[in-house]
Amino acid sequence: MSPIDRLVRSALLTLGACVVLAIACYEVPEVRDYYSCKEDAECGDGGFVCDDGVCCREREDPLCIGRVLDGGSDGGTCLDGGTPQTYYEDLDEDGFGNLTRPLYRCVPPQSLPTATNGDDCNDNPTAGGRLFFPGAPEQCDGYDNSCDGVADEGLDGGLYYLDEDNDGFGDPARTGTFCQRPVGWVDNRNDCVPDSGTSYPGALEVCNGLDDDCNGKTDDTAQIGQACTVSGKLGVCAEGARACVSGRDVCSQVKTPTLDTCNAKDDDCDGTTDEKPDCGGPIRFAGDPSVVFGARHLGSALQGVMGECLKDSTLPNASPADVVSGDVWTGSGSTSHVFWAERDGGTWDLSRSLTTLKLFADVASDAGTGTNRDGGLSRWSDHGQPIVLLCGPRGFLRLVPAPSQLNSTGTTAILENIPLPPTSASGWVVGANSSSDIPGVLRQVKRIEVIIQPAASTGSFRFDFHPDFGLP
Repeated sequence: MSPIDRLVRSALLTLGACVVLAIACYEVPEVRDYYSCKEDAECGDGGFVCDDGVCCREREDPLCIGRVLDGGSDGGTCLDGGTPQTYYEDLDEDGFGNLTRPLYRCVPPQSLPTATNGDDCNDNPTAGGRLFFPGAPEQCDGYDNSCDGVADEGLDGGLYYLDEDNDGFGDPARTGTFCQRPVGWVDNRNDCVPDSGTSYPGALEVCNGLDDDCNGKTDDTAQIGQACTVSGKLGVCAEGARACVSGRDVCSQVKTPTLDTCNAKDDDCDGTTDEKPDCGGPIRFAGDPSVVFGARHLGSALQGVMGECLKDSTLPNASPADVVSGDVWTGSGSTSHVFWAERDGGTWDLSRSLTTLKLFADVASDAGTGTNRDGGLSRWSDHGQPIVLLCGPRGFLRLVPAPSQLNSTGTTAILENIPLPPTSASGWVVGANSSSDIPGVLRQVKRIEVIIQPAASTGSFRFDFHPDFGLP
């Protein structure tokens, strides 16, 4: 063996001897304190176990105070000879334990909350466990809070209606019963258009084909009936009222063309106001296609006094009948005779200021004579002649000349501009039996009648109207 080998071997022997001596000289310290743990593996050797969160030993220091000796959950004893007890995890700390997590212990565990019963039906604190235990008040949550096997008992269920359009009013056809109103449901059933958020009781009604305010009426907007102007129309035909038609706001025409009365309006919608013949009558009766002439020979001598217009009266007709040819009226006989110029449909409005009747005619008769009021001879009965009647739906006016125009035996030229109504200076008056509403009669004159009465039954008369007989 070489010197180097001998030195290496000597060094190794010396090192080994020192290690043996060190081990022989080391003393393991006495275990007296507790160490925290979660499982047995953390406690090491030497009979240590993890009990209630600390490392301990069953029969040596440090002692496991709560550990059951010589048995499991169905037996065993405690260090002090007492009887172990079953505890249950109570993680939500509501005083009721989890039946599925029992702990058989000699003393109450210190590392986690426990209870001496396993009656809890929800011990999870993160899932609302504190709301679940025997005798707990029921919450409106669809769960069994009182752990009696029934959810939400004792809570009166309410009837709610789905508010799909979120306008605060429910759909009467979609109901639900809940112990507490869910989001999106309301306690009324007053929505009449459940899929429209703008239709509900009290909403603003607009023209859209819907009952916006749920009052049972469609499109009854506040603007209905308000005045408006109809586009493209003239006169009164342009007067309109707002209406809602098929969901559209329109201006509906409210007036149609009528006779153009004297009212400062274009009643016939032709663009002209108060024009003839509707207002003021025709300038000339002769040749006007809307004027009809006629005459009757009456079987009564009225002496110029009558209580009605005579064309359609019930008085009998006398013979021979009167004749109207063009604008010439002829007849014979001593009873009364009536001629008329009538509007063929409608009336004339003769209420306009300064309207006059131009009664122009040449009148002659070869009948027998009588004595007039002045003692002279006349071929006409002794009363104011001719009488003029204005006839219409509002009554009639009897216009009487003062003095009489027919009171001689010769041909008389009647050239009378009669104001309507007559004035005191005109020589004409409104006679007895006339209607009291003079303006009303003048606004609607259907016919003008002329009444005469010869003095004798023999002979004839001729009433030849001038061409300008009319209403200038």
